[in-house]
Amino acid sequence: MEGRFCYWIPEDQNPETYGGYVPSCVKFGIAGHFPMTGQGDLSIPWVWGKTLADAKEICKKKNIGMGLTEKDVDAIIASSMMAH
Repeated sequence: MEGRFCYWIPEDQNPETYGGYVPSCVKFGIAGHFPMTGQGDLSIPWVWGKTLADAKEICKKKNIGMGLTEKDVDAIIASSMMAH
């Protein structure tokens, strides 16, 4: 599992900030999450849905597309939560 990552939709974000819900990258064994808001002046955030339900569905499909099961995603997120 080391080196794996998944996408996750933080539910506590304000969708008005970027015009929808922005996914975060969660890395196995690394504390925290990394919002996909872009880097640099010309970048724009990834917006995966105007509603939480839409964003979560897109997130699920992206994770499945990377070969991750729901159990894999849960393990990656748990490892991040337990990391120091």
